[in-house]
Amino acid sequence: MKDLWIDTKVAFEPGRKLAFAYNRAMENTTAEWVLFIDQDLFICNPKWYKMSLSAIEQVGGNAGWITAKCNRIGSGAQRFVPPKDPNDVLYHIEIAKQLYKTHGNEVKLVTGKLSGFFILTSKKAWKDAGGFRDRGKGLSKVDRDYCVRIRKAGYKTYVMPGLYFFHLYKKGKQTIYKGF
Repeated sequence: MKDLWIDTKVAFEPGRKLAFAYNRAMENTTAEWVLFIDQDLFICNPKWYKMSLSAIEQVGGNAGWITAKCNRIGSGAQRFVPPKDPNDVLYHIEIAKQLYKTHGNEVKLVTGKLSGFFILTSKKAWKDAGGFRDRGKGLSKVDRDYCVRIRKAGYKTYVMPGLYFFHLYKKGKQTIYKGF
């Protein structure tokens, strides 16, 4: 896997057509692996890309979706609730350091529901699952539906417990983005 690289995308399509944006990105990439991240996700660990490559190398072809940890939203397997949860990126960088020191490049199997703030998926798994589907609710349920179909196609889902992101999600958006 020495030539492995990850095409990283913040997918967007007017009208909240997330599935369309994801599928367009997958159709237009030459990469074997694509990472979709939410627009309100703040990178707290500078090793995120190398950690993602390491995760692919560890679980490889049987992985349909590899994800990370965040403070807000996400399934139980994805959520890490810090002692406090301020809208302070520097605070969350310290949380990311602690989790990385504890877990490093560890990858764990996840069997429960996943949320789509961080979707690292292969082009092959995406094709085998039939792509992303619009569930008629804009952004809602695209991730959950993909998770179910990835598993039905015979792939597994994983989390990197040492990779943590600050997810602004709802709490704070009203004040931080006010005036845009």
